[in-house]
Amino acid sequence: MKTLPIMLGMAAGMAAGYLAVTAMYPDVARRMMRDSRRAVRCGRRAVSDMFN
Repeated sequence: MKTLPIMLGMAAGMAAGYLAVTAMYPDVARRMMRDSRRAVRCGRRAVSDMFN
């Protein structure tokens, strides 16, 4: 039963951190999506190059 409050606290902390960062820098979410797509592309390319 102790894990439930800990998990809720962690989720609330992450949400508060995310909201604080997006309030200061509104374009962060858009940049994160763009950069994650680029990372996935590069990762796929690296994996395919290893096996070819």
